Amino acid sequence: MSRLPVSKPVAIAATTIVGGGLILALAAPALMDGEAWRGRIEAEASALLRRKVTVAGPIALRILPSPAVTLASVAVDGTAALDRVRVGLSLGALLAGRPELTDLVIEGGRAGPLDGLNLRATMTGETFAVRGEAKLWGRPATLEAQGRRPSGEAMAPLKAKVAQPSLESEASFEGTFGKSGVTGKIDLSLASLSRAAGSDQLPDAPLSAQAELRLSPDEVVISDLGIILGESTITGSVVASLTAPALMDITLRADSFDLDTRRPAATAQAPTQPQKQAASAQTPAPTQPQMQAAPAAAQPFELPRGLAANLDVGIGRLKWRGETVSNIQINALLEGERLTLSQASARLPGAGSVKLTGAMVTPEGRPRFDGTLKAESRNLPELRKWLRIGSAATPIRGKLESKVQVTDSRLSLNALTLDLDERRITGMISAGLAQPIPLKAELGLPGLALGFDGTLGDGRLEGGASLRAAGFAQAIRALAPGYRPRGNGELAVSARVEGSEGRITLSELQAKAGDALVTGKASLSLEASPKLTASLSGNAIALDPFLPAEASDKAEESKPRRRTGHAAPPPPPIIPAALSSNSSWSKAPLDLGWLQALDADLDLDAKAITASGWRLEQPRGHVGLTKGVADLDRFSARLLGGDLAAAARLAANGLTLSANLKGADLAQLKPAGGGLKLEKGRMSADLRLAAAGTSPAALVGSLAGNGKVEVADGEVSGFDLAALDGQMRRLENLGSLFGLIQTGLSGGKSRFSSLSGTFNADRGIVASRDMALVAEGGGATGIATVDLPRETISSKIAFKLATPDAPALGLRLEGSLAAPVKAIDVNDLQRWLVEKGLGKALNPKGAGENSDAPRKLKAGDALRGLFSAFGKKKAE
Repeated sequence: MSRLPVSKPVAIAATTIVGGGLILALAAPALMDGEAWRGRIEAEASALLRRKVTVAGPIALRILPSPAVTLASVAVDGTAALDRVRVGLSLGALLAGRPELTDLVIEGGRAGPLDGLNLRATMTGETFAVRGEAKLWGRPATLEAQGRRPSGEAMAPLKAKVAQPSLESEASFEGTFGKSGVTGKIDLSLASLSRAAGSDQLPDAPLSAQAELRLSPDEVVISDLGIILGESTITGSVVASLTAPALMDITLRADSFDLDTRRPAATAQAPTQPQKQAASAQTPAPTQPQMQAAPAAAQPFELPRGLAANLDVGIGRLKWRGETVSNIQINALLEGERLTLSQASARLPGAGSVKLTGAMVTPEGRPRFDGTLKAESRNLPELRKWLRIGSAATPIRGKLESKVQVTDSRLSLNALTLDLDERRITGMISAGLAQPIPLKAELGLPGLALGFDGTLGDGRLEGGASLRAAGFAQAIRALAPGYRPRGNGELAVSARVEGSEGRITLSELQAKAGDALVTGKASLSLEASPKLTASLSGNAIALDPFLPAEASDKAEESKPRRRTGHAAPPPPPIIPAALSSNSSWSKAPLDLGWLQALDADLDLDAKAITASGWRLEQPRGHVGLTKGVADLDRFSARLLGGDLAAAARLAANGLTLSANLKGADLAQLKPAGGGLKLEKGRMSADLRLAAAGTSPAALVGSLAGNGKVEVADGEVSGFDLAALDGQMRRLENLGSLFGLIQTGLSGGKSRFSSLSGTFNADRGIVASRDMALVAEGGGATGIATVDLPRETISSKIAFKLATPDAPALGLRLEGSLAAPVKAIDVNDLQRWLVEKGLGKALNPKGAGENSDAPRKLKAGDALRGLFSAFGKKKAE
């Protein structure tokens, strides 16, 4: 049999193939043992990536139909954790002794922010292409890359792109890469920063960014960084070394940043009617109460070791809540496991500024920051309005300095000094950093200490508060520097405090100032128009220690009767009476600015209230304060053993008062005037008054109103009508007349069954035309006019004895209201004496019947001189 001719080259090739196949067949068991290759694979991969690579799972090798290596559970230190990696190799290249990748497949795992990786890379000649998908920060993303394999030291082109279609977001790179690193341009585009980050706290505005990237085995450099967010522009650079010692420098600058472009928070829609009915038809199964879990312990945190970093951030203008925060600057340095904050500062609305400096260390994983905080504002109302913490017009200026410490999950402001206008507050504030936030404060004004210990969480403040002072006088002066009370005494206030949604509530309130004790509850609304609501009860409270101390200048001393403590709607305009030049009523405007400070609704009661010798038993009242007008719409008390009911109104330009008193015991008061004193009796009175003006002088000069007074079963001292009447019945000669005067007008007391009168007031002048007295031995009628602006009195009283046909005896009070001149009118008595034939007894000795003494009324002159002597003595 003949054989086909075979050329020598063909024979050699065939022999080689057959021999290689035989060798592979004989070596396959050894090649398929992945454990024998584990160390080499980990070592070469670690050298290539310059990070430790660990293959924890099995390693499988395949020769036919195409060589491949499959690795399970691959971890790249600090970078990636891959479930399965398959590496395809070229059979021809492998037989030639030069392994060459044909494809790379990653199935499952994560790398940086990418999770759920499914990636395939294919190599064709010198080019490669990568396609895959993953989740980027929890949202689906696609990945693409293409380029050429670098050769030797040369760089090769590379393009890469990551896209998130659901967010209309995309990031891309175009440049070169090789053994020396990566160089190129980065582009980023986001349709909405808020949606991309999943946070309503960030601006809902498009973002685009560009930067130059240079990545080498030794460092990464991001330069020419430019970010456009809405209408804001940010520039900067980032430089970081990748070898020890690790160094990093970050510089960012922004001309403006607008936080007001954030998306509005989503609001829950009310359920529809069918939904409501369906919900009401379902009865949820009862659930067992669950105990609230304790706050988790703080996780250990340490600053990076072996890293030195510098941060320099500056923002020209930050718009937030409609205002601008400017000149924001942050400078920090991380070095030697210590973070030093050289400054974090900004200019705030309200002509304000804030600056924080300090340093942080993390010994044993427990962060500790020590620093200094400084802040000030020349327009606190504007700053508070911006921060939404009230809108009060005062204080105007503020300055804060404090040591700041953060340790053991707690923030403390120590050695705190807060200046508010002319007041200085010192102390400390400490707060926890877990929810609910433990909060403790110890603050003090000169002579005054304030404390709080409670929690703050879910917008709710709860805890115990206290206020203490060695003397309430010091406490009052701390709040009102110009006020000087007459007395002093220890001050102690405590309450349970709850605050939420612009309201502060005080329960279990107890306040002790000297001997005064007040208990009850109160709440303060901090809305645009603050309102205080309270229900308070007191013991027997003496007001004198809290009233202003007597002024050294007697002309300016405030008199209790001029202190108007009740209120008025604007009364009708009244032209004040002209004041004399020597009037003691002050023309200085009353300080009633506190009426505008807040609204109020107060229920008040006490066992007793005393002031300037007056005592109110069981006072109870309600006070409302709205838009600068205070209303005492109801008030009741026991006064002098009688029942008092009153109502009043006070405004900045006037007051009104109505009062009714029944059954008052005058023996407890004994009012006196003009040498007369009411020793006892039961008094009832009713009055209605109104006044307009802003000063005591204007109020007194415009006083208008009316009233009536009735006294029953009383006694008056200063004259004795019964004795006067008895002497009048025995009047026979001059000696009897002297006895009449001495008995009736030189003192003594007169019991009466009734004393009554009405009065009207107009322009500060109070007039009564119907005063009447019914007493033992006679009675009296009278008229009186009191000029309050001039502080004068003019009155006339006519005493009528019970003796038949007895003459009237007149008494006049004229002059100063404090010390009137008393004069006796004897005209009726003189005529009566002449009619009785007793006039001759009063003529001078030797006067005859034909003399002119009766015509000249010398007898009357003698009577006037006689009664005048008694009157002057009495007046003195």
